[in-house]
Amino acid sequence: MKPSGRNTFMYNLLAGTQRMQQFMAALLMLTLLSTPATGTADEAQRTEYRIKTAFLYNFSRFVSWPEAVLQGSSEFSLCTLGSTPFEEQLDTLTGKTVHGKTLVVKRFDRPEDTLDCQLVFIGQSDEPGEALWILKERPVLTVSDAAAFTEKGGMIQFRVIDNKIRFRINVDTARAAGLTISSKLLSLATSVTGTR
Repeated sequence: MKPSGRNTFMYNLLAGTQRMQQFMAALLMLTLLSTPATGTADEAQRTEYRIKTAFLYNFSRFVSWPEAVLQGSSEFSLCTLGSTPFEEQLDTLTGKTVHGKTLVVKRFDRPEDTLDCQLVFIGQSDEPGEALWILKERPVLTVSDAAAFTEKGGMIQFRVIDNKIRFRINVDTARAAGLTISSKLLSLATSVTGTR
């Protein structure tokens, strides 16, 4: 029986609705945003990799792809292009569910091999220009920690500000590729390029 009065708020708060799950994911992201990269250099690096991994997973949940892209496959492909120092952490995402699909992590060295991926992380050591040209206006979410990534046509760029992992979003590039970025995700970005 649904409670009334003052207990209604708590009942609604604890109800396992999809909106509540999404809200809790947003709270998780806010918690991660406030986690400083402190301690020894190795600890700070491990923390950074865990945070970036969590962000990539949540990016995949808070972005919508065209229905045709996700049809016909039981997998959601999160791909890395080039050298990625946190591949071990990314492997922990394998088997999770995203948009009703099983998440798989794939690694590639050539941009043309990533055309069937839903999300591609381009390592900082790699020049993203060729990959962005090949993936331009394709329904592939591009993410990197390379400098000026969103200015070059990337969609989401990791940045470290005051020892915290942040991100910026180029919403126009995502929209041109047929992707819709949740307003919750946009609200967590340090900057958003383009029209919301």
